[in-house]
Amino acid sequence: MTAKGFFLHGLFSPHSGDARTLQTQLHWTLRVTVALCFIGHGTWGLITKSGWLPFFASQGIDPELAWKLQPLVGAFDIAMAILLLRRSNRAILIWMFLWALWTAMLRPLAGNLEKVQVEGEWTVQIREEARPDKTQTWEFWERSGNWGPPFMLLVMGGAFAVRRKDLLGGYEEPEIKEPTIDTIFFLCKLCLALLLIGHAGFGFAVQKQMLIDHWQSIGVNADPDFIAQIGYAEFALGILIFVAPVRPLILLALGWKLFTEFLYVPADTVKGMGVVNVFEWIERWGDYGIPLAMLYILSYRASRDGRLRPIRNS
Repeated sequence: MTAKGFFLHGLFSPHSGDARTLQTQLHWTLRVTVALCFIGHGTWGLITKSGWLPFFASQGIDPELAWKLQPLVGAFDIAMAILLLRRSNRAILIWMFLWALWTAMLRPLAGNLEKVQVEGEWTVQIREEARPDKTQTWEFWERSGNWGPPFMLLVMGGAFAVRRKDLLGGYEEPEIKEPTIDTIFFLCKLCLALLLIGHAGFGFAVQKQMLIDHWQSIGVNADPDFIAQIGYAEFALGILIFVAPVRPLILLALGWKLFTEFLYVPADTVKGMGVVNVFEWIERWGDYGIPLAMLYILSYRASRDGRLRPIRNS
């Protein structure tokens, strides 16, 4: 079977029901997901991004130093991604999980970014009518697509039941068991629900101007009421997926995230960068990798349950 056929196996055809096949599919889906997330994030560090300044400022780092640190952060992110693609390493995964979690936490720590814009090398308050700072907590949940996948790989790799010295070298994952598959599926549905709900909050709670710009870039006459309604629909989808993670809902979420996150490009969200905004789409690869992993597991379960179902004599 070709690599392409291997990863299409179970998506557009019945799964074999082989746990080893599923393990390989999950491992590489999540591993590539984590790497692309860090490559996307790291690329913006290399380019330097004014939108990062409030995050540095929240930790007392002045703008002049922040501009100099961004390429270092970006290069390190990309280096870790390349090392992970070359060889699985628990220490790298632990760092990636903690770093993704910390950068997600910086959103609420930096306050409501809807209130600021960058002029030159600093930020000024421009929007007094913006919602309270606590509304940026939505972005922490929306970023669960960043910190969820490395944690899932750690669970699959048995990182929480090994000795300290085993964290530093490469490793082979232990053969996946049904309880581990169930745990990964639960983490997937939790993270997918959270990232949908977090993004929904941008619409109905924050009424984020960026979302209006995204829709207007493709000719939709969007306004705060429009993105609020979209937000309520996303919130409902997140709740439904957590309660009843069925294949049609997961496919809907996958297609929706692929489409809506790509709107960073036509909207030229980071002004003047044009097609380079595709790295915003790449940075959010967890939003696509997580539902893909869920589809593999659902297909595997359907095949496994079919094999285990007793045959009745007519």
